[in-house]
Order: sequence, then structure tokens, then C-alpha cells
Amino acid sequence: MSGIAFRELSPVSFLERAAAVFADRPAVVDGTRRDTYAQLWDRAQRLAGLLAARGIRPGDRVAVLSPNTHLLLEAHYGVPLAGAVLVALNTRLAPSEIAYILDHSGASLVLVDAEHRDALGEPPIPVIDSGDYDALVDAAEPHRVEVTDERSLLSINYTSGTTGRPKGVMYHHRGAYLQALAMAYHAKLDTSSHYLWTLPMFHTKQYCRELPSPVTA
Repeated sequence: MSGIAFRELSPVSFLERAAAVFADRPAVVDGTRRDTYAQLWDRAQRLAGLLAARGIRPGDRVAVLSPNTHLLLEAHYGVPLAGAVLVALNTRLAPSEIAYILDHSGASLVLVDAEHRDALGEPPIPVIDSGDYDALVDAAEPHRVEVTDERSLLSINYTSGTTGRPKGVMYHHRGAYLQALAMAYHAKLDTSSHYLWTLPMFHTKQYCRELPSPVTA
């Protein structure tokens, strides 16, 4: 139909819409911190700007080692807004397993919560600690890389490695978008819902074959 623009599917668009339609509604409750959808959308774009200023380019891997804080939530949007691929690390893994995932995924930068800084060790790539994170994001310029292929890589989620080395599951933008729609329907969420997320955001229960190193889209 003429006049209707095609748009690649990406879960980032859910936050963009929420910021426009429900700008002043609460989006994040993290301890004493309260952010609206408009604020979360702004911070996600500024995180993308921070990553771009640190040399992150489309296709690069950005790892995050954090419990369920606003840092990890913002990374789920800010990393793809930079055109990069999110690698959310399991905080329960041993330092050797974390080091393996950083190498296997080809991560270019790590965002880390100060609580888990020791488990990260001294990786051979840049690290942004949560102690500096908020000030750096606030000072960054908003940035966005448009998704031009909805089947491009969005994230790599790693298993716990209980039967061997951790294995990576690759998600693309389209798959994550459709899964989000399915979960909203399954949970019967609507505009009056208040949803409490309790599972670790790094968690995955997928089983897969082991991927070659480094992982490529």
C-alpha cells in the first residue's frame, strides 16, 4: 500500500513508542532510582553515544556484567542503538568462564557493576565501571544507528557451561521483537499492567551447538 513505510522489526522500537505514548509513566524502579519511559529512552540513546565515542562500531560486541540494575536494563537498548551486539554475562560464573566468554564472543568493551568488578579480572579490553557509568552517560550525546536488517545479530546469550564450556545462543532483532509480543500476549499485559521482573536479565535457557570463535553474525 502506498504511503505506508516498511520498518525493520527490533525490540528497541517498543521503548521508543513507550517514550512517545507513555513518556511520564514510571519505567524503572532500581532501589531509590525512579526513571520514566522518556528518561529511559534518553539514557539509552546517550549510552549509545558513549559507546560510539569509545570506538564501538556496528557489529562490535559489548559485554555487560551486572545484576538487575538500571545499567543492565539500559544496555539492552543502548547497545543495539549503537548498532552493537549485547553479551550479557552471568554473574554466577567463575572468573575463568567470564574470561572465556569475553574472548569467545570477541567483546570490544565491558560494562561492569562495581559489585562484580573482581570477577571480571583485568580483561585486555576497555572497562566502564558502574561508579563512572551514570556521569559518563549523562555527559554523552544521544546517538542512534538504524536497524537496516531485522535478521542482523542483536545479542549473544551464553549458557552456564555446566556440561562444558559456555555456549552462545544468537538472537536477531526480529526474533526478539516477536518473542516480546508473544510474552506480552501470554502474560495478558495491557496499558494498566505493572510488571515486576525477577529473573536475571542475563538468563537464557536455550540449548545450542557450540559456536566457532569468535562468534560471527
